[in-house]
Amino acid sequence: MRQRGLAVALAALALGACEETAPPVVANDFMQGIDAPVVFGMVSYITTNGVREGRVEADTAFTFADSTKVDLRVMRVTFYDAEGNERATVRGRTGEWNQDTDRMVARGDVELFVYTDSSTLRSSEIFYDPDIDRIWSDSATVRTLKNGTETRGSAFESDIEFTNVRILNVRGDAGRIF
Repeated sequence: MRQRGLAVALAALALGACEETAPPVVANDFMQGIDAPVVFGMVSYITTNGVREGRVEADTAFTFADSTKVDLRVMRVTFYDAEGNERATVRGRTGEWNQDTDRMVARGDVELFVYTDSSTLRSSEIFYDPDIDRIWSDSATVRTLKNGTETRGSAFESDIEFTNVRILNVRGDAGRIF
């Protein structure tokens, strides 16, 4: 009988412990220091004359009242052609997007996938400027074709249609299939 009473008392204590309220969730010092609205799960579209040209996504976006710049974390930008087909997708750990000019930069293990030929460009940083119809990187770049052929260079540049992709200062074995 004693054991049963002890078991009931322990069960009551355990249930009472479950009713304790958890401490409130507090943002870390970085988040508390940001003087900007924070958007989680951001999705926005780039349009020209009502035609969708791109889709900007980020796990977290910081917008600033005194600026048109949006800081992006874990970002993805998909570019579309005039018919609405996916042209290319850029992924990066961080990035910036100017909402007035639609100029962008993606940083941190950036990968650009081109849908027309299934090629991939990798670099530490990739820029996009719609005013000059150009996407490029000034950092070391690796382009991998669908068949596995890799071309390495010090940088790359291309038009947004990806019909003129140039790898600059090609080095290594550009024709070798890995």
